[in-house]
Amino acid sequence: MRHRRSVKFLTAIVAVFWLADAALAHQDLILSVGPDGAIPQLPPEYHSTRLHISFSDGDQGTLQRLDFLSSGRETRVANCLLKLISQDSSRRLFLTGSWYHDESIVPHYIQIQFLDPPPATELPGRPGIRFLFSLRDAALLQVTKVIPVPGERAVRDHNIRLVNGCPE
Repeated sequence: MRHRRSVKFLTAIVAVFWLADAALAHQDLILSVGPDGAIPQLPPEYHSTRLHISFSDGDQGTLQRLDFLSSGRETRVANCLLKLISQDSSRRLFLTGSWYHDESIVPHYIQIQFLDPPPATELPGRPGIRFLFSLRDAALLQVTKVIPVPGERAVRDHNIRLVNGCPE
C-alpha cells in the first residue's frame, strides 16, 4: 500500500513538472500579412482580422497609419505612438501571434514588431517597438520598446505607459 502511494505521488510530481515545462515551452507563431491586410495563418474564427499599415513616400518613409481590425472591432494607433517607430521600418516588420493558449492568462493576440536597423554588434534580441493587440476585440494591450543595454550585449524591454493613447 505504501509503495502505491509513493508511485502515485511520484507520478503526480512528474505530471506537474511536465505541464509546467509545456507551459514554458509555449512559443508564438510567425505570421505574415497580405497586401489586403489579411493574416492567412490565423484560424477560421479570426479570418476577418486585418492589419492596415501606410507609410509616407510609399514603403520607404515614416509610418503614417497603423490600424488593427479583429472580431468586428478596430483600433487605430495614435500618431504620438507612431513617432516612436524608426523610418524605413516596413522592411523590418515582424508579426507573431498565439490563439491556442489559456485566455485566463492573456487573450489570444498578435504582436506587431517594427524593428530598428540592425545594430553594429549582435544582440540576443532586436531593438524596436512592439504592439500587442487582442484578437478578441482589437484592443491595444501593450506597447513595448526594446532597448539595447549600454556596454552589454543585451536588450531590455521597456513597457510604455499610455495616457489617452499616448506615451506618458
